Amino acid sequence: MKSIFTFILLLVITFSTAHAQADQYLMSARKLEVRSGPGFNYNTIAEVPQGTQVYVINSGYGEWSTIQYKSMNGFVITAHLTQDSRIADAERAASEAAAKREAAKKAAAQAIAQAEAAKRAAEEAARKAIADAERLKREAEANAAKAIADAEAAKRSKDAAARRALADTEETRRALEEANRRAQKGGSNVASTPIESTTPSYGSNSSPAPSTAAAAIEVSREDKYSSWEKKTYKSGATPKSFNFKGKFDYKLDNYLKIKVGKNTEVVVKMYKMGKTEKDDELVRVTYINSNAVQFIRNIPEGEYFLKIAYGKQWVETVKDGKRYGTFSKNALYEKSEQYLDFKTVKTSKGINVPSYNLALDLLPTGSGYSTGNTQDNISADKFNED
Repeated sequence: MKSIFTFILLLVITFSTAHAQADQYLMSARKLEVRSGPGFNYNTIAEVPQGTQVYVINSGYGEWSTIQYKSMNGFVITAHLTQDSRIADAERAASEAAAKREAAKKAAAQAIAQAEAAKRAAEEAARKAIADAERLKREAEANAAKAIADAEAAKRSKDAAARRALADTEETRRALEEANRRAQKGGSNVASTPIESTTPSYGSNSSPAPSTAAAAIEVSREDKYSSWEKKTYKSGATPKSFNFKGKFDYKLDNYLKIKVGKNTEVVVKMYKMGKTEKDDELVRVTYINSNAVQFIRNIPEGEYFLKIAYGKQWVETVKDGKRYGTFSKNALYEKSEQYLDFKTVKTSKGINVPSYNLALDLLPTGSGYSTGNTQDNISADKFNED
């Protein structure tokens, strides 16, 4: 009967450890007899050598304490135990080391994040520098091309003037020869002295009357777009002639607001700049009617330039299986040298998403209409390039 009670008591001790005092490590001051209960009348179930470290579960049994020794629990006299802080010190040191490791990990993660941010900033600065250099290169190439074109035009004009001067000189020489021949033949109505001239006339406002009446010529103006199909589009549509589907970034709530005046309709082509000119990407083609305001939204992040077609009465045709489109009246074409920066900017208040306003119209001149910026004018073929 006593052994059964001992077994039950040990079970109670085993399952009540969660409510005992924690983290108490003691050492036996002498050889300990571990008993099955708190008294000398209980059986000895183990012996603990002097100097052995044990874990005290509870000291609330008068002169007796419950301990854990190896894989068993039992009772020993409390006076035979002495304090041992080695394990507690080791656990405290381990806890402090773990805290230091966590702090070091956090510091390393923060340093990595800062390095990544610095790397991204450096890459962005380098990309912007490349874009600026490419833009300056394009401007220099455009200026050089314009200078060459101006020089070629001046040369052609000079050559044409020289040809006219030679022609006038030849005409004067022939007139002198004819006058000299008449003078040599004699006659009362012919001058006796040959006409001499050393200076070419370079043309004259008078010309000899034709010997016979000229045949009547019927003059009419040819409409080269008469066979083309007239098309009408709503503002914001993409003309079918471009066979193009726009690119959108619906995560960006940005826009390009375009206000068109009364003198024109426009087709605006937006190009995202690449590292080189061949990497430029067409992103949007938008038709806008006169006296209209159009928002071009959800533009992918990047730097952009525009090609703009001005005019009235849009027409389209098909040549060799390819569709073409243009304005048939007052057509002018322009490429902007001003770049639109749609890159987002991170600030302390959040992300800044840039947007732009643009006003377009043709200016009436004495000979028709003008964009007001002849430096950026391009040809229809240049505008229609992809």
